[in-house]
Amino acid sequence: AKLSSELETLMVQTQVDYTIFFRELSSVPDDIGPLKKSFYRSASYNSDPEGMDKRWSEWLVTWRSLVDSTTDASTNLPRSRDELSEQMKLVNPKYSLREWFVVPAYQQAAAGNYSLVRELQEVMTQPYAEQSKDMEEKYYRLKPFELFELGGLSHYSCSS
Repeated sequence: AKLSSELETLMVQTQVDYTIFFRELSSVPDDIGPLKKSFYRSASYNSDPEGMDKRWSEWLVTWRSLVDSTTDASTNLPRSRDELSEQMKLVNPKYSLREWFVVPAYQQAAAGNYSLVRELQEVMTQPYAEQSKDMEEKYYRLKPFELFELGGLSHYSCSS
């Protein structure tokens, strides 16, 4: 419970992209480098980046020690990191549909160009799969800062 609570606090204080964070955590990283791909670096983070990185590192060390001590229920043997990573990647998608991807696709489709809609459909029908480097660069990234306060483009509603 303490580990989960600290994770929640760190995620809020740092402002992370949850999809990217949990996908990167799924690789069971040795250090926080891969996790930083998900960091927006809020004012709280920026006021003490070294301190926040230290807290993240401490959290990761504790999480990894917990992970390393878990056993496979069927064999009662320690679970390998590769096995854990594989299992985590089955439940943590790499790609998620975000409104800031959809709006330009709809705008182009309204003008008769459906290529972006088709591309999004292709990517989003395989959200757990590793895809081309081009698709990763386009769809596995943080939301651009200029879209944070832009209504109707920044947040995708569950009811949409």
